[in-house]
Amino acid sequence: MNSIMRRWKRLKTSLRSRPQLIVQVTTGTNSLALEAVEALQEKQHFQDGSMRGANLAGARLQNVRLARADLAGIRLRKANLSGGYLGAANLENADLHEARLTGANLREVKLPGANLENADLAGAHLAAAVLTGANLRGANLSRANLWRVRLHGADLTGADLTGANLDRTEFDNRTILPDGTHWSELTDMSQFTA
Repeated sequence: MNSIMRRWKRLKTSLRSRPQLIVQVTTGTNSLALEAVEALQEKQHFQDGSMRGANLAGARLQNVRLARADLAGIRLRKANLSGGYLGAANLENADLHEARLTGANLREVKLPGANLENADLAGAHLAAAVLTGANLRGANLSRANLWRVRLHGADLTGADLTGANLDRTEFDNRTILPDGTHWSELTDMSQFTA
């Protein structure tokens, strides 16, 4: 009986129009929001199944699965993506201002030029992610895994890197550090992680 109810709920979700589904993503419960995202992808409301440029501000998408999704330019301001899996997703120029990504798996995610100002990435897995030119001002990156992350030209002013793994993280002389200075080969990054 439970599987019949789930199928019926899924069918009802898939019959909704794009605007109705977007409203469901941004105002519904987490389970309804996840169903709406799935329906948007299945119905290819965003050409080729991507969600490029979609406005999903405030969405409740805990534990969402969007690996390898094309989300370039998406607006996820104040969205909750905690525990989500977005491995290798394209989030170029995405707006994740004040988004919650605690414990999210963002391995190899592409976030060049993204706005992550005041985002909560505590405990997030960002290994081999591309964050070139990203705005990480005031972001919480405590205990985040930043192994081999590219932070060329990123702005980390006021970011919390306490306990973050910075092994093989790439910086350049355009990278602005949490204290507002620019990175150099002489910078001791342990002052920010301790």
